[in-house]
Amino acid sequence: MEYAQREIGGNMLSYWAYILIGNNDTGKTSFQKHLVSNLCNVQYQRLPRNFLTDITHPRMPRGVATLSTMNRSYQEKIVDYGDVASFFQSHFKEADICILSSHAHTPSIDHVRDMIRELRRRAYNVAAVFFSNGYNNEAAEISLLDWDERLWLDNPPIEQEAAIQSQIARLANEFAHLLIARATIL
Repeated sequence: MEYAQREIGGNMLSYWAYILIGNNDTGKTSFQKHLVSNLCNVQYQRLPRNFLTDITHPRMPRGVATLSTMNRSYQEKIVDYGDVASFFQSHFKEADICILSSHAHTPSIDHVRDMIRELRRRAYNVAAVFFSNGYNNEAAEISLLDWDERLWLDNPPIEQEAAIQSQIARLANEFAHLLIARATIL
């Protein structure tokens, strides 16, 4: 199995992949769109699937240059992807920071377990990102997997669409700052 060689700009790098966990309508897709806007200064009405872009944020250290976003959850495109190993072989875009997306409902825990394995095989640290409005018993079971870190996004249900988008944009902005701070430490 071949793995992409990464360009190394510094002596020590920490590659992170974040798997957004939540069923439909938790905000995972909009969150990725806003994150790309924050880190890459590119705005999309509809974010492309399995998208690799350059990070242009002025505070992001030079060694962290690329962002990969999956956009749609693995389960929504499973017919196109096949099994998780096939997704990683044919669709996954390696980057300095990767954002993947998964549902929580059965059998998603098996998909997520396989994603973690494939990411670790590529030397990524893997973090779960849970949305509060999508955290249920199945998400709690996924939380028990062997993560390097678990993150919580407080995303309570709101009735107005504009308020929902504003809340998700704020969460994506905070997450972008977390990624910048994490990269700055190294």
